[in-house]
Amino acid sequence: MLTEWVDVWKEPQQVALDDLIAVLEALLQRSLHNEREVAAALDDLRNDRPLLAPVTVAWDGLMPPVALGRPVETASIETEDGDEIPVTIRDGQITADRALPLGYHHLQVDSGRETALVIAAPTLAHTPPRRELGILAPVYSIRAADQDTGIGHFGHLRQLADLALVSGATVIGTLPLVATFSDQPSPYSPASRRAWNEILVDLMAAPGWQGELPTAETDPLWVDYATTGTAIRSELAAYATQTRDMPQIRDQISEFAQSNPEIARYAHFRARCDAYGRNWRVWPSRPIAPADRFDYHMTAQWLAAEQLGALSDSLRRRGQYLYLDLPIGCNPDGYDIWEQPEIYAAASVGAPPDSLFLGGQDWGLPAPIPTRSRRDGHSAFIKAIRHQLSVAGLLRIDHVMGLHRTWWVPHGLSATQGAYVMQPTDEMFAIVCLESHRAQAAVVGENLGTVPPPISEALERHHLLGMKVAQDGLKEPGPCDLVALSTHDTAPFSAWWHGLDIDDAEDLGVYSDGRAEVARSHRTDTIEYLEELLSTTGAAATRDAILEWMAVSEAAIALVNVDDLWEEQRRQNVPGTDAERPNWRARHKFPIEQVTTDARLRSHLERLQELRIATAGEMTDNG
Repeated sequence: MLTEWVDVWKEPQQVALDDLIAVLEALLQRSLHNEREVAAALDDLRNDRPLLAPVTVAWDGLMPPVALGRPVETASIETEDGDEIPVTIRDGQITADRALPLGYHHLQVDSGRETALVIAAPTLAHTPPRRELGILAPVYSIRAADQDTGIGHFGHLRQLADLALVSGATVIGTLPLVATFSDQPSPYSPASRRAWNEILVDLMAAPGWQGELPTAETDPLWVDYATTGTAIRSELAAYATQTRDMPQIRDQISEFAQSNPEIARYAHFRARCDAYGRNWRVWPSRPIAPADRFDYHMTAQWLAAEQLGALSDSLRRRGQYLYLDLPIGCNPDGYDIWEQPEIYAAASVGAPPDSLFLGGQDWGLPAPIPTRSRRDGHSAFIKAIRHQLSVAGLLRIDHVMGLHRTWWVPHGLSATQGAYVMQPTDEMFAIVCLESHRAQAAVVGENLGTVPPPISEALERHHLLGMKVAQDGLKEPGPCDLVALSTHDTAPFSAWWHGLDIDDAEDLGVYSDGRAEVARSHRTDTIEYLEELLSTTGAAATRDAILEWMAVSEAAIALVNVDDLWEEQRRQNVPGTDAERPNWRARHKFPIEQVTTDARLRSHLERLQELRIATAGEMTDNG
């Protein structure tokens, strides 16, 4: 872990002794009583030398010499396919006699008495897109003119992809589609990163569905998760019961359960949550999963997987990418934590104080203990990223800095009292590259904020895309960047232009001592700079000019948030808030039928695509 670090203002920071003790106790899961014990614990972390390092990375199949903590008599490598690769033991090291095939293998010593994971990964992730145009919209935001249930579904995402196709856009982006608890709608605090959100399924596309489509009776511009979620889950439960009289469908669900034991285990977990509450720590010693609830969750996951799989296959065939988002962690009551509680600390992941959140951030997501994750072979991370890549043609890793270091906030302390805990960066990126290669899907690392140099180097070395946001100043994106006008964590451009985010931050108490006025003055200066640079006047003209600037840039992907195209001012999320703001609820001003037939919107996207193509040709001619 880091006892010293540099903050967002480039100022060196020292972790206070009490905070250091709290983080170390969470990391080591034992008490420390004085500075001498703290020093000893830090030394133990630095000098921990087991017989075998629990994980070794063999980039491009070339395994480096593996140091041994003591003499051994025999050793071999068993590949994931069951083959054996001989090794040589010499001078206290093990070397492989030949290159390894790509995959997850096991190094065994002394007839298997000790084993270690060897990740043979390509140095380069799957080739990212080049000069593509994309659109982004949360699925829950999409609404229909008729038969609207109060929330968008996967079928609407296909309609958005159709609009993109006729406009020339190839990247179809959305927020995480992972499973959530009914009372916690945030897609970034999921019930699992390895299951889909069933309330986003298209009921009308369910095979043999004979139910009645729930109708939205609430404000059409806001998702009411309590009302809408209950209605959709009720219809799904009825559908699960209905399929018992459909042998062909039941056979498909049964086959899905057998071929996806992880999902079956998740369904058992959620069935127990339905019976005993989601806090699994207080469940009875032998909790029973009600059969009807297991059947419900299994049917819902099958249906979601079928619909997303079909959508993904369709997009790939026509040269489009489904762009998904992997959250950094899981809700503390979630399946992923329940399945492996021993690898998580009594601390949560967050962020230190920065210019927006002077009090730091505590995201409430349990922090995995690096040493225990390594001994487990990083199975939780592998399962999470593999699940997303089962359908994604392009994957964004939220807060990619977490693959290098994570800000730990011990339970009971404030976010300012944390410290950075280092992660096995090489191993994490090896998993990303290997899974990307196997899925033939490119990866974007969300690197907005304070980015340590090793992350920038890793993104470049492994050909992962980084991100740039245009509205806060035009920082020229490179060919290995995704550029967007705004993100789900920032105000839409129109709200940003009018300073509504500053007003909101002031109302929340984030700004104090005149900082709001300083922020407004800086925003005015930025807007004046943009108008002068782009020769524009007003928000709409400047927005259009920035989008065109994005289109002609070298960026690998120019991503357009559809909210910005109709000057939306409501935010999808205000970071650092929960009940204070209606996060993850804002729906589109216009129904999807109107969006997909809007000639002006289509023309706008076509114009951006024409600029992408034209400048791509110019760059080729000049290159």
